[in-house]
Amino acid sequence: MTSYDRISKHVYDNWFLTEPALHGVLCAHELVENFKMPIPVRCGRGRIEYNPDIVKTVDDNALEELFRTETIRIMLKHPYQRQPECPAEIRAVASNIVLTNNYNFKYLNLHKADEFQLPSTEYFEWYAMKLWSAGGSPAISSDGNNGDGRRVACTPCTPLSELWEENEFECSRINEIIENTISWGSLPGDLVEKIKASLKAQIDYRKVLSGFRASVISSRRNLTRMRPNRRTDFQNLGSVYKMRTNLLVAVDVSGSVDSKMLQKFYSVLNRFFKYGIESIDTVQFDTELGEVLPLKKAQTEIKVTGRGGTDFQPVFDFFRTSKTHYDGIIIFTDGYANEPKITGRKPKVLWIFPDKQCEKYNSERLRKWGRCCVIEC
Repeated sequence: MTSYDRISKHVYDNWFLTEPALHGVLCAHELVENFKMPIPVRCGRGRIEYNPDIVKTVDDNALEELFRTETIRIMLKHPYQRQPECPAEIRAVASNIVLTNNYNFKYLNLHKADEFQLPSTEYFEWYAMKLWSAGGSPAISSDGNNGDGRRVACTPCTPLSELWEENEFECSRINEIIENTISWGSLPGDLVEKIKASLKAQIDYRKVLSGFRASVISSRRNLTRMRPNRRTDFQNLGSVYKMRTNLLVAVDVSGSVDSKMLQKFYSVLNRFFKYGIESIDTVQFDTELGEVLPLKKAQTEIKVTGRGGTDFQPVFDFFRTSKTHYDGIIIFTDGYANEPKITGRKPKVLWIFPDKQCEKYNSERLRKWGRCCVIEC
């Protein structure tokens, strides 16, 4: 059985029935092979990486717990939020301490607070700063031997946190999953409360917007003689990748959206050009779809048509039938409309509400079709 098959069986399949909270977060990340990293599993940047050569050396129980460790770490958002100013290995050790404070790992030997004469009641940033101020790099090696041979030694900590960086978009994705979680499986109550408490951090819509653009960006491969392929002794053409993204931006101009909301919408729309986007296809809609127009620079005056009821369906019907292959849809709306029916290819969607009241009443219905955020100007 390959490492991928073992992960599918002992993690994905088992969690589907027994650990809905962990399974939801796990499936929100891409599973990626990485033969070069010196550790079995790590997370960050929207993915969970594993080294098949190392994974095959651990038993099934330890394998499941390795993925459990990284998934809980994601739920606490250590890889995506509040990166302390200290070396990467110290951030990893601090994160491990928080995990062992709140969960009893049976098969992994992770760092504990008492190893460093620290209390077991503090938070991620506190541990990182305390370890760093105590004289730099902590002792990070461990033989993992507890007498029965079951426990896996603590992995090197610098590569463990190499993918970590502040990412508001990933935080918002995890928050949505946490907010919609009903059953927490085997996670202890104290840990669940800490995970829920992490929702209180306010999300900056500007970072969400920039992150959404990055998540749908795609690459186009072109062959070139200027960069020959070294893998074939320069006999074949090399490759150049040009980055592009096709976004459809739909603006709700129904009667329930007042002029101040529209002003907010188009103010945010003009920010797109600060994120490296050269052209955007925009469309206004109420119960019908207006003309799809390319926007190539920030606009100071926008003509608004429509002002009827609201129906999201024409936007998604256009996405499905359009000759242009859109990578994602951003919808500015107050949210007061029926849910769309989506057939065929499901788009990546970001719903942007003009205020917290609209978000409160409509995000729960609409987040099943995509991410949600609020404009806070």
